[in-house]
Amino acid sequence: MKRLTITLALAALLVTGCHNDNKEFSTTAINATQCYLLSYDEQMGPWGDTIGLKKVLEVEWPAEGFLSADAERELMKLCFDDSTSAGVDMASRSWLAKPYIYTDDGEAPHVEKVDTLDESSEYSYMAVRCSATHDSTLATFHVGIETFGAGAAHGIYSSHTLTVDLESGNVVRLTDLVSDTNLLCEAIARAIFDLDANRDVRECLFDEYRGADRMPMPASFFIDSARNDITVGYDLYDIQPYACGIPSVVLPIFWLSKHVNLTPYAKRLFGPDSYIKE
Repeated sequence: MKRLTITLALAALLVTGCHNDNKEFSTTAINATQCYLLSYDEQMGPWGDTIGLKKVLEVEWPAEGFLSADAERELMKLCFDDSTSAGVDMASRSWLAKPYIYTDDGEAPHVEKVDTLDESSEYSYMAVRCSATHDSTLATFHVGIETFGAGAAHGIYSSHTLTVDLESGNVVRLTDLVSDTNLLCEAIARAIFDLDANRDVRECLFDEYRGADRMPMPASFFIDSARNDITVGYDLYDIQPYACGIPSVVLPIFWLSKHVNLTPYAKRLFGPDSYIKE
């Protein structure tokens, strides 16, 4: 992976198409940190009237030409909550330049940029981390976001994945893999209750999902490198309590094909021995 040292000025990477002409997939590292001091007119907690905020980016971004424009916008949305900026440079700069982690309708603080924060004092924190894996056909981006507000009982975490077909540069969606998402949601429920790989999820479900015949549509998914499983993921609080972590459900491809038809694209992707022949 080519690395690029970045402070607040990030390298411009304008992805305009998906015609990679069989180039080897590669990424560029976007590493940046911005610290702020937020001062209020009244005391905001045991730390007084000033709260520190640290925002961190540790992102692997695909080199030019591997993502379609729509896929790049979707990845920008996951990483920077921004799908409208003209490229990753502007989106990442904009994310770092926002001196908050939550939208707050209350008093606007005085904002001061600083180089570092006092690590012995409590401060708010937000980090976006994105790593990329790939083979000859697919690239998968794993995006984790960690947010902690000073004084909060615990942080908030999210984990999403985005899978891209390297031939087309387009995002691969669950609807590209299975013929019926209603049957998929029923299969996820079966997988939770029938497969040992999902025992931890089964033991931690909210009561409303115990014995359910279908689960909600997942927030994201990824395909394992051996092309044996699809792992679907949910957000915090979607199907189980915070203490149980971010839930994911393993769906072995051969097992899944017994419960929902795979699309022609999925059959090519997983191979002729991975599914039940119709």
